[in-house]
Amino acid sequence: MLKKGLKNLDKTLLWITRFAYLNALFLLYSLLGLFIAGVAPATVAALQVSRKLLNGEEVKLHPAFRRAYKEEFWAANKLGWLLAAAGFILYINFLLIGQADGQLFFLVPFLFYVLILFYVTVVIWSFPLLAQYKAGTFQIVKNAFIIGLTRFHMTLSIGVLLFAVLYHSIGLPVLLLFFCFSFSAFGWMWLSLKVFNTMKQQKQLAS
Repeated sequence: MLKKGLKNLDKTLLWITRFAYLNALFLLYSLLGLFIAGVAPATVAALQVSRKLLNGEEVKLHPAFRRAYKEEFWAANKLGWLLAAAGFILYINFLLIGQADGQLFFLVPFLFYVLILFYVTVVIWSFPLLAQYKAGTFQIVKNAFIIGLTRFHMTLSIGVLLFAVLYHSIGLPVLLLFFCFSFSAFGWMWLSLKVFNTMKQQKQLAS
């Protein structure tokens, strides 16, 4: 019983160390890219490392993270900059709608918030797709949109997870420093893999 308890403690400490290390790598490599060019590839790298850990692979975190960061640097930034530009345009439109002060036809704000929902859906699925598959930017965005809507319950689950982790991390800065991004990436990829594996099985059955 004591040996089993110590073994479980060792596993717990190992995972805590992994999360803290992965979080530090995310922050470091985001900073190396001056955030503007670092956050997107660091996100994809964190998701790729999380995928390997979830699949039970033996992973040396820093080499695996650095390799993924370098390999996906341009693809991740193209995706990130495209989504950032779209988000900025949506933000400008949000300000314009707010300034209209109820003068717009009610359908316009409604359609705008539907567009926001589509945008968030694409953001949620684009990065796990890039971490999992090799595809062009617009193919990634297209697939993210389709998967996000057809598996909307999983989209909602990922959204709630990411929001909850960020919300609690803001209240506890120590979480932001040591666990926020790594835990988010791990949970994000865990839920995404459930969808990817199901799609793979369905494709095999269909063929």
